[in-house]
Amino acid sequence: MEHWIRIQSALLAAIISSALAVNILLRNRRNKLYVRYSLFNFNLVAWYLSDAIIVYTGGGPDLLEKFRLLVALGIPLNALRFFRAFVADKSRLTLRIFEFFAVVSVGLGTLILLDVHKDTTVVLNLVYAYICIALYCALYFVYRRYQRIESKVEQTRLKYLMVSGAIAFTFALIDYLPGIGYFFFGNILTVIFLYFLFQVILKFRVLDLYEFLGRSLVMAAFAVVLAFIFSALVIWWRKELDLFLFNTLVASIVVFILYEPLKHFVEDKMNHLLFRERFAFTKHLEALRAQMAGIIHVDVLVDVVLKQLEVSRRVTHASIYLMENQGAGYQLNGHIGPMPIRRLDRVTHHPFFKRLREQSVLVSENLDRERRQLEEYGLLVGSGVVEELDEVIRILQQMHAGVCVAFMAGGQIAGLLAVRDERIREAYSSDELRSLASLAAQATLTIENSRLFEAVRERDRLAALGEMSAGLAHEIRNPLGAIKGAAELIDTTSEDPPDPEMLRIIVDEANRLNTVVSQFLDYARPSKSNPTATAINRVVEQTVDVIRAENKYSGQIVLDLDDTLPEISSEPEQLKQVFLNLAVNALQVLDADGIVTIRSMLTDARSNRMGERTRNFVSVSFSDDGPGIPEEVLGNIFIPFYTTKQKGTGLGLAISLRIIKNLGGNIEVTSRVGQGTTFNVLLPVN
Repeated sequence: MEHWIRIQSALLAAIISSALAVNILLRNRRNKLYVRYSLFNFNLVAWYLSDAIIVYTGGGPDLLEKFRLLVALGIPLNALRFFRAFVADKSRLTLRIFEFFAVVSVGLGTLILLDVHKDTTVVLNLVYAYICIALYCALYFVYRRYQRIESKVEQTRLKYLMVSGAIAFTFALIDYLPGIGYFFFGNILTVIFLYFLFQVILKFRVLDLYEFLGRSLVMAAFAVVLAFIFSALVIWWRKELDLFLFNTLVASIVVFILYEPLKHFVEDKMNHLLFRERFAFTKHLEALRAQMAGIIHVDVLVDVVLKQLEVSRRVTHASIYLMENQGAGYQLNGHIGPMPIRRLDRVTHHPFFKRLREQSVLVSENLDRERRQLEEYGLLVGSGVVEELDEVIRILQQMHAGVCVAFMAGGQIAGLLAVRDERIREAYSSDELRSLASLAAQATLTIENSRLFEAVRERDRLAALGEMSAGLAHEIRNPLGAIKGAAELIDTTSEDPPDPEMLRIIVDEANRLNTVVSQFLDYARPSKSNPTATAINRVVEQTVDVIRAENKYSGQIVLDLDDTLPEISSEPEQLKQVFLNLAVNALQVLDADGIVTIRSMLTDARSNRMGERTRNFVSVSFSDDGPGIPEEVLGNIFIPFYTTKQKGTGLGLAISLRIIKNLGGNIEVTSRVGQGTTFNVLLPVN
């Protein structure tokens, strides 16, 4: 049974090691560190396989034993090469150490090829001692870096790396001590350590202990769940080859289908149990990303993002920069914490934007580590590379940023988000960085949608301006034409008095022209209002009293007012102007039996603009049972100078809408031809 444990653990270690090696080579075969890591793994794979075969065959041929010993001699050399590259230590001392063990390896390999190890156990003991010393020397390379580094965070993480490596190497070596026996602990711990190194290399930083343990537990839990599913499906009728193969195929398909959802489920549960604060932060960012999907205005976006980051308890400093209209730089649009640099110039800060465009996410800790490695490689000040990196680090410091994420749109940086948590020394975890990147992607979509919205609104504004200009010209030209015609008919050479009818036309048309210009000025000039507490029903009643006193309209007015309405902050005279205009418009289209119903009520909660808090509104509706408004007319009724009346100016509804908008409300219209029209005025409650 003991041998089977050794064989199975060796085969498992070989499979995982080969998977790690192939995985990292597929990412980048030109990276020397990746290549040396993969060679180290492949060397271990050859050792595990040869060891498993020898144990399985009860000793195996002499050639296989020689191969296993020669493979064992290569493990320390590959470990030394990898760790020397990992810590970027090109010192003469580490080179001499590597050369020394290379010479010893050649000497021991020669003795093995000459079969000297069969005559005496000294050779095997020397091989064992050589492997032990060389592996611990590889960890000594990490210790040298640990002594030279200044960052306390990096020192702590390197300490984790040395301790985990020492444990893995020690148990692996104990497994092969004479008299101890063969166990599987060394193989399993070595594989875990290799996975740890794999994560370290990919993330370009040493993981903290908690993050590594979390990843390991997630991977283990996920493997157990998949193994259970696969075993449950395969174990049925396993003695019949055809059914066994069929069940294996079905099990593989089921595992493939369940892989993604099961992986996310296990990761969420493990992260929720082990890292509650980080789990809560990622979930908070997901909720924020969903909220951002409904935002249109950029200023609202900035406010919402900064407020939500502030309440997340994982951000103490945050700032958002957006590209200026001219594209020359990026302006600070909002921040929390101390004031960061107000503007980033694309030319002056070119190294920063170049690096941000290439990576999209900048982590100050990674940049500091890269800076130290450049120094260790001998690239000192004056090379250009270090100066550019120093500039990037300096700008991040001016932004008070631990992480900077770009808003990438069409290959260009539309803006950027900078965050930092000064309460902890360690950088944000990989999951948190991915969540921040997703948040930036959603912000980019919002910014692009906002620009499209502004472009459409500007187009509509220009179209409305064109129609308004045409209407204004028409309204001015008609009275002027009438005035000119009447003036030409007046004979100034005659001794008789001027024709009274012509004079009346001139006066009427001059008054009409004055009315058009006055209404246009009312519409165009900025609104000056002093809102006061207003009882909306009282304004409605005063408006109806004015209309009834004139006694000019044949229709009837019916009031249906809610006496429990709260007061609103408004301008009573401006409201009376709006209500009078809407009521008169309704009465003008009615016959003697027509009815205009004015109703007031409190509406349900509404949102005035996406991202703002919801507010209750008072509704005052004007409903008539007249002919209704055709659909082609309904969309134009609020456009200045658009009118269907013979003597109308087309400014009444436009001015009314502007007044209500300035009070924070809106006017909604519904109409059906032959059934009537309803204008609904919405005003916010205090």
